[in-house]
Amino acid sequence: MKDGIYDEFIDRLRSESDIVSILSDYVPLKKKGKNYWGCCPFHHENTPSFSVTPDKGFFYCFGCQSGGNVFNFLMKIENISFFDAVKILAQKMNIPLPEKEKSSRELARERENSKLYRVNEMAREFFYACLTKTVYGKKAREYLNSRGVTDDVIEHFKIGFAPPAWGKLVNAFLERGIDQETLLRSGLIVERNSGDGVYDRFRSRVIFPIADARGRVVGFGGRVIDDSQPKYLNSPETSVFNKRYILFGFDAAQKFIKESGQAIVVEGYMDAITAYAFGIRNVVASLGTAFSPEQAKLLLRNAKDIFFAYDSDAAGQNATMRALAILRNLGANVRVILIPDGKDPDEFIRKHGAEAFQSLIAEASDILEYQIKQAFQSIDYSGLEGKVAVVSKIVPILAEADNAVEVNAHIASISQTLAIDESAIRSEVRKFLFQQQKDKNVNKGKNISNMLVVKQPSIALEQAESHIIRLMCGNSSLIPYIKEKLSIEEIQGENRREIINLIFKEYNMGKDITDTAWTMMLSEAANAELSHIMLIDIQYSDTDNIKMVDDCIKNMRLTNLKFLYEQHRLRADELERLGDSGFLQALAESQRINDEINKLRNL
Repeated sequence: MKDGIYDEFIDRLRSESDIVSILSDYVPLKKKGKNYWGCCPFHHENTPSFSVTPDKGFFYCFGCQSGGNVFNFLMKIENISFFDAVKILAQKMNIPLPEKEKSSRELARERENSKLYRVNEMAREFFYACLTKTVYGKKAREYLNSRGVTDDVIEHFKIGFAPPAWGKLVNAFLERGIDQETLLRSGLIVERNSGDGVYDRFRSRVIFPIADARGRVVGFGGRVIDDSQPKYLNSPETSVFNKRYILFGFDAAQKFIKESGQAIVVEGYMDAITAYAFGIRNVVASLGTAFSPEQAKLLLRNAKDIFFAYDSDAAGQNATMRALAILRNLGANVRVILIPDGKDPDEFIRKHGAEAFQSLIAEASDILEYQIKQAFQSIDYSGLEGKVAVVSKIVPILAEADNAVEVNAHIASISQTLAIDESAIRSEVRKFLFQQQKDKNVNKGKNISNMLVVKQPSIALEQAESHIIRLMCGNSSLIPYIKEKLSIEEIQGENRREIINLIFKEYNMGKDITDTAWTMMLSEAANAELSHIMLIDIQYSDTDNIKMVDDCIKNMRLTNLKFLYEQHRLRADELERLGDSGFLQALAESQRINDEINKLRNL
């Protein structure tokens, strides 16, 4: 299928699809006013906050801020690609999917991947049979049973065993017609350094099959049952196995993660398997490697809350800190499960049971609380030197937090624990923030007198920018007027800037903006914000709408000027406190901005 035909097919699906009907297969919806409402499938809630707008073809959740069109919904709910969402929607609408012409390179890649999926599936069955049906697996079965892994759990995860021979798997597979080159590319066998022959990668190890989100076997993890090294051995990365995108057990846990709205991340295979064996089903493992942004995004498409239960030793806690940094940058709601006595989840659950682990989940710490606890645990603060060290370690953590109420509460608690004044801690936080901003500006070649503080979101600004977008989407004749009056650089919201920029581009190409096909080119976050904006109810008339545009632009500029004024005023105060004569320049600039504000108000 040529690209033009494909685009036409996508447009047809979008225009002919009934979003209420499609989404009703996943979410019970009830009509209320113009829209339909239900409980969001992307996070746990009892009161409906999930809205579907049939005439505009959007959905939006006021609870978790998910939103978009029918394709975005299917991609999110099914955890699939856009093309797979197209196929599902076409199937639901009984519209045949046109054949897409594939390049020779694409066809070759598909054939290669198909071979790897097949050989991995065969290897899983080979290892499973070795564990459950041969004498080779006797000691491995005893080892697993000693760790509470029952036959049912072995069957569920298809746990296997690699026999203690150099060529059992390769010989068996060559006899079954699998070519050596495919086995090498899969990582199941390894070429000898001498170049003379090959041998099995996994030997004398319990084998844990690793599947992708669709349940296809993509690799394996092997664990020794004695003191041999290395303790764990994983498949190498292949065209179907990239550790950054895979979480062990996710294919089985996904359903329970979605139902609970919570995902628990552990380090090792046995942590996840033991949790499952004890009835805790929303658990995945990060394959013993560093937690990645790709794994984080996979979880965030399915869970509102992410809990980390890494080992409580130093390595585990360091890994936790790195993972928290990734998730904080993605805006995730994260908590840390603190496992006592230096234990890992596997050992704790086997010793104390599922109920005790559930109690640890209920008592899990948020990011800020966890980091502060770590600082106190790692430093002896009985003396003055220790108190200073603790404050030095905690100040950057407090400075990064964006919840003032939470920060104030922690400062009060820290003050009491260390027996020092709260004002001293607050002073250190202010000094840290000032120095941090100063360093940033030095790195950018700026003088301290040009230093700006970080801009905070403004509700008035968000509303004005959102109304501008809503007006353009409802009445495209306003676009040339808005383009003339407003520059893209004036838009502060990143998602709203993306939306407006695309509207301008599409309009310049002669596209019909009231037809929502253009929205499919937006990022997921921008599409969600647009869905929210489209819920704004506006009555359209040429005269009133021009006035609304002018009012919105005026409000945006006033809000930005007020912020700039406050920046320079605060900067002048800080410079004067430090005895820097540059405060006079900052003061003069704040006055100039204030004059601009007064002029704009009088227009």
